[in-house]
Amino acid sequence: MQPLPEVGDLVRDTATGRVGFYVESASGRLRIRAVHGGAEWDAEPADVQLATPLRELRARAAEINARSRRGLA
Repeated sequence: MQPLPEVGDLVRDTATGRVGFYVESASGRLRIRAVHGGAEWDAEPADVQLATPLRELRARAAEINARSRRGLA
């Protein structure tokens, strides 16, 4: 079994293919926040893996761009 990610780590939910930031663990499931905001979702720990460096770079750039469009620093 792989260790849990740390809060704020970018992860990929292999069951859905979605990428998001790990928020917390509750009731044996992991809570993940979508990169662009929106609804959070729960994932099974076995289905979650750390995102690759390239995927993380793209996701963090997308989040910065989305924040900029909303007028947030």
